[in-house]
Amino acid sequence: MKRIKLFKYLSLVLLILSTIFIYPNFEKKLPEWWKYFFPQNSINLGLDLKGGIFIVLGVDETKINPIILKEEERRIKDKLIAKDVLIRSINIEQNIIVVSFFDKNNLKAANDLLSGDFEIIKEESLLEIQILPKDNLFLENKDMLLRQVKDILNNRIDQFGVIESSIQLASGDRIIVQIPGVGESQRDRIINIISKTALLEFKPVIQESTTKELLISKFGQDRIENDLQIYEAPVRSDEVKKFIITTSIAELKGTSIDDAFVAYDELNRPYIAFAFDSNGSDIFSNMTKKNIGNKIAIILDGKIKSAPVVQEQIFGRGSITGNYTFEEANDLAIVLKSGSLPIPINILQEKTIGPSLGEDSVDRGKISMIIASILIFIFMISYYRKLGVVCDLALIFNIFSIFGLLSLFGVTLTFPGIAGLVLTLGMAVDGNIIIYERIREEIEKGKERLIAIDVGFEKSLSTILDANITTLIASFCLFLLGDGPIKGFALTLSIGIFSTIFSNVIFTRVLTSFFIKPKGELK
Repeated sequence: MKRIKLFKYLSLVLLILSTIFIYPNFEKKLPEWWKYFFPQNSINLGLDLKGGIFIVLGVDETKINPIILKEEERRIKDKLIAKDVLIRSINIEQNIIVVSFFDKNNLKAANDLLSGDFEIIKEESLLEIQILPKDNLFLENKDMLLRQVKDILNNRIDQFGVIESSIQLASGDRIIVQIPGVGESQRDRIINIISKTALLEFKPVIQESTTKELLISKFGQDRIENDLQIYEAPVRSDEVKKFIITTSIAELKGTSIDDAFVAYDELNRPYIAFAFDSNGSDIFSNMTKKNIGNKIAIILDGKIKSAPVVQEQIFGRGSITGNYTFEEANDLAIVLKSGSLPIPINILQEKTIGPSLGEDSVDRGKISMIIASILIFIFMISYYRKLGVVCDLALIFNIFSIFGLLSLFGVTLTFPGIAGLVLTLGMAVDGNIIIYERIREEIEKGKERLIAIDVGFEKSLSTILDANITTLIASFCLFLLGDGPIKGFALTLSIGIFSTIFSNVIFTRVLTSFFIKPKGELK
């Protein structure tokens, strides 16, 4: 009796908690105090149920390896400079980093410093060392860069205000982006936000000219290829072209931006204002101090957006002006705030799923669950009578608690997830049938009814646990190895298994003790 009393309290607690967890699904504007005591999560509908955008992104293999090598070149250069090794030049030749020196002393110092971490070919006669990339350099860095891209895209979409999005790494260097609830009108904006690299650089302008050839002749082709870079400056339609030459390496990049937002000038035109973090603020302050009276180019994705003249030292803030609409300025602020992509990405596949298709899927899912539930209810009552009523009530409790748990974890429900719920209904009934058949066997052996019920539940426990745990292991493997909809199926099935075990072992036992008396008809 003490155990039954405990089971009653546990069932009541789960029923109350499920009601609390489900409530946010029906009330979007929760009371202010709710978040301090209860979760605010609700069940989200996936792409196949709500419609939206499905995008497959890939990396350009021809561009990613040079980026990795360039970063390795920078690390090697910084390491040598930090140890006061004097370098004549450092460049990349056919996937090999070549470092040349002025004398043998610096050559030896660099060789001693780098030989422990790199495979090096020493050329004393040429006063240079050739650094060969390790076999796993590209593979490890590519995986790291893809994870960075995934995190940055997550931040961009979150700032755009889209909820329930799913961004996953897939095999073959692919990134799958699913954004439910987005219509055709927002498609272009989201694709632009996702695909924009948004590499922001700040470089002092060395000189400008109306022709590129004049700059090349003055500074030399070799120096431009290694140390300098030429950009075409933005001009009005009635102005002649202008070209600007800057250093190839930026002192300050967009990675130092702490915040970016849309502001308005005196003519009510939108522009992008940004603020640097503490490190970026110091660099920008020193850069503007040294370039008072000169121009600083603000370069986005290899194109100059503006090149204002520095009037005075600026501390930690800047802006990007241009002929922007509010949406364009806001989207650019979003990508700047979330950070630039470390590698360029390409859209390999993109499709928009209409909401009508999602509605059809939801309707079919509802109909399948209703039909399955009705057939189960009719069968159990017609075959087991009172025990069938117990089973049906336990099934309703099970469904209610499953939706409570789905709401608690904020699960995104997909069509395969609905299939997992339907499968759970059948498994829940299987557990009840096992218990009832055990009870019937004990009664046929001549045991009293209440004793037969206790023995039936005890002997059924191991069978129910074995069946559900093996299914749980399978769903766990599906969750780890599967992708997208497979994960949704595995997650809803796993939640359903835990709820089913509780319903079969605890709640059904409470109902059985209430409905079945020592005397009278069992069936």
